[in-house]
Amino acid sequence: MEAKYSTPHSSLGLLLRVALWFGIVTGLTEGAGLLIFQRINWAQWGRIIHVSQEILWISPLVDMLFFLLVALLASLLARLVPRLPAVRTLVFLLTFLSVYDWLTLTGRLYRSADLVLALGVAVAFTRWFGTHQDAALRFWKRSTPWVVVALALTIVGIQGGQWLQERRALAKLPSPASGSPNVLVIVVDTLRADHLSAYGYARPTSPNLDRMAQQGALFENAISTCSWSYPSHVSLLTGRYQFEHGMDKVGPMPVFGSGAPSLGGYPTLGEALEQRGYRTGAFSANRTYFSRSLGFGRGFTHFEDYFHSPADMFVRTLFGKEFARIYLVRSDKSKVKRLLRFLGIESLLDTDAEGSASFGGGQAVRKRAAAVSQEVLGWIDDGPPQRPFFAVLNYFDVHFPYGGPRLYPRSGWPRGGVVDEYDDSVKYLDDSLAQLMAELDKRGLSQATLLVITSDHGESLGQHGLAFHGEALYREQIHVPLIFWYPGHVPAGIRLPTPVSNAAIPRTIMDLLGGNGQDIFPGPPLSALWNSPQSASNWPDPLSELAQNKYTAKQDRAAGSIPTATTGSMQSLVTAQQQLIVHEKLGSQLYDWAHDPGETNNLINTPEGQAAAANLQSQMRRLKASRRQPQ
Repeated sequence: MEAKYSTPHSSLGLLLRVALWFGIVTGLTEGAGLLIFQRINWAQWGRIIHVSQEILWISPLVDMLFFLLVALLASLLARLVPRLPAVRTLVFLLTFLSVYDWLTLTGRLYRSADLVLALGVAVAFTRWFGTHQDAALRFWKRSTPWVVVALALTIVGIQGGQWLQERRALAKLPSPASGSPNVLVIVVDTLRADHLSAYGYARPTSPNLDRMAQQGALFENAISTCSWSYPSHVSLLTGRYQFEHGMDKVGPMPVFGSGAPSLGGYPTLGEALEQRGYRTGAFSANRTYFSRSLGFGRGFTHFEDYFHSPADMFVRTLFGKEFARIYLVRSDKSKVKRLLRFLGIESLLDTDAEGSASFGGGQAVRKRAAAVSQEVLGWIDDGPPQRPFFAVLNYFDVHFPYGGPRLYPRSGWPRGGVVDEYDDSVKYLDDSLAQLMAELDKRGLSQATLLVITSDHGESLGQHGLAFHGEALYREQIHVPLIFWYPGHVPAGIRLPTPVSNAAIPRTIMDLLGGNGQDIFPGPPLSALWNSPQSASNWPDPLSELAQNKYTAKQDRAAGSIPTATTGSMQSLVTAQQQLIVHEKLGSQLYDWAHDPGETNNLINTPEGQAAAANLQSQMRRLKASRRQPQ
């Protein structure tokens, strides 16, 4: 049978047909497996590169192209070595790659075991193929068109289904009130307030944000509800503290069906605005903890997180992850990275925190601010101009690894330290926001848009012996920027010193839009602080919470003398002068942050400190009790 397909032309066509069949079948199986085992392995959520249903057609396309390349190489090898059985060689290689793919995507076996098992199956199947070659080739010839059709239907079904679903949801929206402004909530992930010029930072890291603050209302002491992204984003959308919504960690998810977490069952800001006729969208660069897969799609007709570029699509497939694991973790001087840079594939080298490089895996491709802004602007342009929009934008450029894109112009301050790189990130993000505002202004939208700028948490940058966030509740991890900008409706240039929670954002937005929002979101709106300054005297002090978390970055594992969430849960209350931090097992800390902003002097063991801590703990209990009561 081999001689029948020995001519170069017919042999190449046969090899390509076999590769096409293997690539699509392998990819379809891979896509389903990645979705299923992502949920089975939910406990490793923070260590993996994530996918959504689009992977069902992305994996087949990537595997198909890869396997066709293997077929071309096999054909070339057959020309160089005429006695080589080209078809059997290709079948062996493709069987090995397919089985390795399916075994590895489970995440349950050592890669050495995957390789040995795949090699054994490939040897066995190739022997079978040697005695059933005619039947196998007829089967592939007849079934390949159907496999191609299956892939086409998958693409149309997923992408077309999403498009149709969005159009139906848009058609069901009620008519908006006349003059309703657009609403943009910008969450700059991991941005601590004291590294912005508007908050007194010496370096000019944020001239554009400073200008927004001068034209709007700036809250000098905004406190996030948690020091890491997942529970903080739930609070930002529901207006609820962590003890209310209960989403303190990624929990078990059903293997099949949507089954995304419920965000505590509370209504979201997006749902509230949809009831007022708003079209809603979310655009996230934090694909680990702010994604549709984790339930954040509630209240958003449109959600863009994964697959923002061909490079991002590639690294989310099995072979893409393997390529990232083996080659993209190497130094910039490695031959592969130099080749990719020579070929102009720069985006593949701009790696992200998403993934498990520190645990032997790969890292995803970074989704830069430019991509997020492009997504939201495209979505705005595609929508009906007569309907207002609400969008949440998560920018991830300030998150580790720090620094702007490789070719981005460097700042004027010295570089080399962690703080320098972090400030580079802030400056790049600030420039990106200026470009976004310029584009909105070109569209005539800036003056008709309510803009809210905040962060989900801060960053330690070496303070208290910690490098990152999510392990403690010190001020550097929970003090975040908060700016409201809405010309003619929010007073310009006002600075508000009262400590507030950024969980009050949903209620405040509803108030600014002319609805009290009291039946949906608890607590007073922040607008009361500029409308009625006397309300500051009895304003509820902001609460922060952090559940126990045994996972920590290796840079922070040496901070054994610091009470962290690795050994127990924590909670904090911030007043106009003090911060109380209570550890479940290791007692309390009390700081006079107004005079000791670095929180280096723990006052808990002084008589005054003991009395103040007891009072603040009682206040914390009253706050929780009041939030549990019907509003």
